[in-house]
Amino acid sequence: MPEIEHLLSKEVIGRIGCTDGKMVYVVPISYAYDGEYIYCHTHEGLKIDIMRRHPDVCFEVDHLQNMANWQSVIAWGTFEE
Repeated sequence: MPEIEHLLSKEVIGRIGCTDGKMVYVVPISYAYDGEYIYCHTHEGLKIDIMRRHPDVCFEVDHLQNMANWQSVIAWGTFEE
């Protein structure tokens, strides 16, 4: 959908959600979108450890104009290094 592509292309901060099977972990992350893939850059840490073991992830990004006018995109995918 054009609205989804537009929102993913214009924002730079999203949230990635992952799980180790017991705990859900959601963190903000900077990203770039090329029209097909979402690319993120991060340092070694808990989210990388979790995603290496359980690569199914959820990604969310939103744009808030005000409390009555906002948009969000939620996408599911697979973590790759």
